[in-house]
Amino acid sequence: MEVLRIIKEHLPKDRPVRVTKITLKVGKLTAIIPETFKFCMDVITQDTPAQGAEIVINEVPLKIECQECGEVNELNEPIFICPNCQSHKIEILSGRELYIESIEVEEPDEEVCYGNQGS
Repeated sequence: MEVLRIIKEHLPKDRPVRVTKITLKVGKLTAIIPETFKFCMDVITQDTPAQGAEIVINEVPLKIECQECGEVNELNEPIFICPNCQSHKIEILSGRELYIESIEVEEPDEEVCYGNQGS
C-alpha cells in the first residue's frame, strides 16, 4: 500500500497518465518474495493509474564488511560470520534497501519516465 501511495503522490496532477512500469530496488534482507509482491500489487492497483503496470524488482545483494580483517563479502544466506576469518564483528553494507527506483508513465502520445534511470 505504501508503494502505491508514493506512486500516486509522484504522478502529475495536471493531466491524466497511466503507469506502465514500476522498478524497485529490494535488498535481500527485506524478505520480500517477488512473485507475492507482484500479485499484491496487481490486487491493490485495480482501478488506479498503476493498474496493469509491469513490476520490475532489482534485488540488492547482502554485502558485509568484517570489522576484524576488513574483508568485504557478498553473502548468500543471512549468516553473519566473516567467511575469511569467522569473526562475528561485521557491518552490513547492503541488503536492507527497499525503494522505488523509477516510475514510467504513458501519456496520450508519448512515454515519460520519472525516477533514476540507468542506476
